[in-house]
Amino acid sequence: MSNKILSAAVVCAATLLGLAVPAAAHAAPAAPPQGDFNGDGYPDLAVGVPAAAVDGKAGAGYVNVVWGGPDGPGKYGSVRISQATSGVPGTPEAGDSFGSAVAVTDVDGDRYADLVVGASSESLTSDKNAEQGTVTVLRGAASGLTRGGYTVARGTNPYSKVGAKIAAADVTGDGRADLVLSLNASEHGGAVLRPGPLTADSPDTLSGEIAGADEGAGVIALATGDFDGDGADDLAVSLQGSESRTVQVYRWRAGAPERLWSTPAAASLAAGDFDGDGTDDLALGSCSPDYEADTPDCADRSTGTPEMFKGGLVKVAYGSKSGAFGARTAEIQQDTPGIAGAAESEDRFGASLSAGDVDGDGYADLAVGDPYEAVGTLQNAGSVVLVHGTATGLLTAAGTAVGTGFTQNSASVPGTAEIGDRFGASVVLRDYDADGHADLVTGAPGENSSSGGAWFLPGTATGLTGTGSRSLTPRSLGLPAPTSALQYGLVTERG
Repeated sequence: MSNKILSAAVVCAATLLGLAVPAAAHAAPAAPPQGDFNGDGYPDLAVGVPAAAVDGKAGAGYVNVVWGGPDGPGKYGSVRISQATSGVPGTPEAGDSFGSAVAVTDVDGDRYADLVVGASSESLTSDKNAEQGTVTVLRGAASGLTRGGYTVARGTNPYSKVGAKIAAADVTGDGRADLVLSLNASEHGGAVLRPGPLTADSPDTLSGEIAGADEGAGVIALATGDFDGDGADDLAVSLQGSESRTVQVYRWRAGAPERLWSTPAAASLAAGDFDGDGTDDLALGSCSPDYEADTPDCADRSTGTPEMFKGGLVKVAYGSKSGAFGARTAEIQQDTPGIAGAAESEDRFGASLSAGDVDGDGYADLAVGDPYEAVGTLQNAGSVVLVHGTATGLLTAAGTAVGTGFTQNSASVPGTAEIGDRFGASVVLRDYDADGHADLVTGAPGENSSSGGAWFLPGTATGLTGTGSRSLTPRSLGLPAPTSALQYGLVTERG
């Protein structure tokens, strides 16, 4: 749980990459909160906007950092960072997709969060159609992300698209932050390691493949957590191809990845200790079976033939200190007692997931996004359901869930649900106001004719609330007027 700075933050004029931002009021707290780039005790929000034009270059992309404070993000200004920003390597070019993925970690142990940004379609050759991709680190400081940036990974072939998916954690157990990156090849996709240190002078060499698959497969999700309770970070990878779907969990032994668990299904991913037993559990959202497998997971067999569950399924594989990860599982649908809404064929319950302790009871809770949920007759308006953790996990001993659903029509939530908003397309649970309760940020990239937006809902001792919530839109944040669909809120931070 993050420590809260008790004294009021002093907002003063400081220069961050040429823009005024709030400076840190006092020294960083004893346990700095995750995601705090300027050390003021409040996490900041990073939103990737890879579809944005920069200097007239369509799809060059930028990252919008929204500064945190005692009322959460949205009241303390923001900064726009692109490859046109001083100190950021590269040059904005059409289709680079800078901001295709954003992750947060402390690369140098200086107690300031650093920002990791993918530009998955950046070309590194004269061939402008190539998409090798790059990954950039921007270092945090008391005045913000002012210390410049450097490239830590580059794609190795014209189709690599490095930076499309990023996970940041010390998976190798050497005390230094590592990056796990998606990497494409011809008719193949997989996850590779960029081992730490993630410094400007370290080799940007990518390790051998950790997990991969053929037939057009690619990484659709990455997550890290301590799934075996040994105090070290482990890795979960979800892969999907034309003829295969799998989720695989790895831990590091003797300097190499060792498979801890796998299942024939593909899903979005989130890790958290939902039952408070000291090991992280893995949630698989919108879980879809691998029909080529003899016993596909996440399959509805009620008709006698394996099918996807109507409306989507969240499967939970529970951690274990005995090495029996996944021996205990649970399945949650919109038809599960305690879950808001009803399963419909168009839904994708769990298309986005995030874990965090909202109510402060010591059990991680799970935010489940369904951007294709209909609100009344409004198709694809979208919803988010918060499922509370308990001593038995995300389901009680009676098999019910303790959940609360939110849409743009919920009490005190700004805006109005509309067709195609896709509220819930991304979800992040993090304690942005440093009050001991994780808050929700969720994206609605279809808002305002796909200009997009993100919504902040505070966490309390009883769960999430619409009271005090706010919308963050390109217009309210003072971002340049878009000439095309920004889809703001589609890409939010990980880590």
